[in-house]
Amino acid sequence: MPDTPFPAATLADVLDALRRRRGAMALAFGTGLLLALLLAMLLPPRYRAVGTVLIEQQELPVDLVRSTVTSFADQRLQTISQRVMTTQTLAEIIRKYDLYADDRKSDTRDEILEGMRKDISLDLISANVIDPRSGRPQKATIAFTVSYANRSAESAYRVANEL
Repeated sequence: MPDTPFPAATLADVLDALRRRRGAMALAFGTGLLLALLLAMLLPPRYRAVGTVLIEQQELPVDLVRSTVTSFADQRLQTISQRVMTTQTLAEIIRKYDLYADDRKSDTRDEILEGMRKDISLDLISANVIDPRSGRPQKATIAFTVSYANRSAESAYRVANEL
């Protein structure tokens, strides 16, 4: 028997196959929808408070007042971030706002602090700007966002403001 290619499926063949399998497709769709709804209802809510800080250049002429800040914004932000994320600072915020009350009963201090560090986010916002000294475009940090996620909207808001 010679090899014969399969005949090309027509639109009618495809529609007929879909009609025959509509029960299985409806069951799969319904199961997926039910699982998504259950997850949405059973998982605890997480709120994220975000603050954006714009970095502006000094408004006084450089000839009149020389800036004492000579480092780049990225470097200064990294320094600030390292100071804010110290164990002492984070432990004080946890105590002040009574965060992670359930975790403090069973987890170590380091585990709680690591969890808080994961809930905090610092993101730099960069844009192409014209360097006033050279007149050439360059990428520069123009702002940054600080955010904190928590199960309580009020706690997320307060801690983000504190940070």
